[in-house]
Amino acid sequence: MLLKKLSVLVSTLLISCMAFSAQNQQDINKTDKIMKAFLACDNQFFKQLALYKDGFNQYVDLTTADNVTYIPVESIESHDKNKVMFKKPFQYRGLTISGYQNVYLTTTASGQFYYWGFIVDNAIDDVKNALDTIHWSKFNTQIYTANTKIYDTQSHSPNWQDNPYSIDGVLPKIGNIEKSLYLEPISDKQSLVSCSIQGDVDKQILYVTRPDIKPILKKIELERKQKLKLDNKQKEIEQKRQFQPQVKPNHSLKNN
Repeated sequence: MLLKKLSVLVSTLLISCMAFSAQNQQDINKTDKIMKAFLACDNQFFKQLALYKDGFNQYVDLTTADNVTYIPVESIESHDKNKVMFKKPFQYRGLTISGYQNVYLTTTASGQFYYWGFIVDNAIDDVKNALDTIHWSKFNTQIYTANTKIYDTQSHSPNWQDNPYSIDGVLPKIGNIEKSLYLEPISDKQSLVSCSIQGDVDKQILYVTRPDIKPILKKIELERKQKLKLDNKQKEIEQKRQFQPQVKPNHSLKNN
């Protein structure tokens, strides 16, 4: 009888281990597909997030707006609010993926810069070795780049083409948009793998690669309008206070 109970217990544990292993492998397959799509720096990344949203939510809470699923950050415009650390990291090709960053910069002279990518808890050389199918080139003394593309909006037949002249200090010309994959160190033991679109960015071209940017910018614009409305309302209240006649106490009246 005891042997029978032990046999049932061992069988149950074995089935549970097999189920856990199968589920774990499914999770790995999903994150692998998401990371592979991300490294292409195109809209397939967001399609994969939508496809595996339920499973990926265990690492970070995803947002869906205007039929686009993406990883939200507090503010893409603020240096200290443009990243989110995951609830728990996941593994990709031996690397530990622990967070996500989404950055938007605009300049008067150099155009717009959009960066999005993953924080990796590994040294930059370890990341290069793990992502050995990618042909990395030196961007500067610390940063590597790959899959560099350029889009000339003024061309007769504009499309993305290879860009062999992507080097530090050389900015896109007017009418040109550049797209690249970057690898840079955050610290000795942490790196950032990010995609970028930069230059004289046309919004319609941007939205094809970065469909998440459209609802994000829409939200930013709505928040700005709401803040402006509140500020104007506060100014009106302050102005009314300034011009409101003050009632002076009448000292001519005496108590009987």
